[in-house]
Amino acid sequence: MELPESVLNEMAARKLEGESYNKIRKELAESGLEGDELRKVMRMIDELVLKEEMNRKAEGRTRQWYWAGVILASVGLVLTLGSNRGIILANVPRWIVYSPFFGGIALMLYSRYSGRRRSETEKEGPGPIRRKRPYK
Repeated sequence: MELPESVLNEMAARKLEGESYNKIRKELAESGLEGDELRKVMRMIDELVLKEEMNRKAEGRTRQWYWAGVILASVGLVLTLGSNRGIILANVPRWIVYSPFFGGIALMLYSRYSGRRRSETEKEGPGPIRRKRPYK
């Protein structure tokens, strides 16, 4: 008995919301799945949950890099304007004063690029560890 993709996605969403694997397993067993079929379905649900968790963490990291870039660029802009007016860091070489601004812009661009790269390179199938040691 093969479950539709929508049912697997629903079960994975329920697991992400905090429901235990035991409850999901019990519900699937009551619906008629047994033995190897139940194990395969639980593995598929687990893979969907792991994939979603990795995506969430990667999105959070991308967002953190972006906001770090915004803050660094803002500080760099204030330093640059202050230096050009002669208020702060008047005797410091210009490339040192402009560096935080351009570094912040570089971080923002990096975060945007890494988010796109992650979505383009995402592949289906097991990872390198599972390819070496398949399910038992």
